[in-house]
Amino acid sequence: MRTWKFPSVRVMMRVENNNVSGQNHDPEQIDLIDLLVQLWRGKMTIIISVIVAIALAIGYLAVAKEKWTSTAIITQPDVGQIAGYNNAMNVIYGQAAPKVSDLQETLIGRFSSAFSALAETLDNQEEPEKLTIEPSVKNQQLPLTVSYVGQTA
Repeated sequence: MRTWKFPSVRVMMRVENNNVSGQNHDPEQIDLIDLLVQLWRGKMTIIISVIVAIALAIGYLAVAKEKWTSTAIITQPDVGQIAGYNNAMNVIYGQAAPKVSDLQETLIGRFSSAFSALAETLDNQEEPEKLTIEPSVKNQQLPLTVSYVGQTA
């Protein structure tokens, strides 16, 4: 301890070295050995918690029903996707062949009708299955979102 004497003030200063034994007492650092000791002391609590969690998971798996969901977004076919169909229509009808834009609309209309019929058929089974067809974007006919929910894959 050092002491300084001034005419009206006496100042005392204590010099300490916190790093004497190589331990740093910084509150933001974690002592791993202390952490492991604390975990070892609470091992029964940890073991019981793990056993309870596993029992709950097994109970849920025994009670829960499987549910498989598939979702697809259907857009209007591109010209390249129906080029072969368009060429076949040109061979069959010649100059009276429908335009590509008409073919695109016809194909998506037939596709939508076929899926609507399938959705109704699946809904009318003894064990109904769910197939939904909805527009992906509100107030627009295309693209469509098709979702199927079943009990098996």
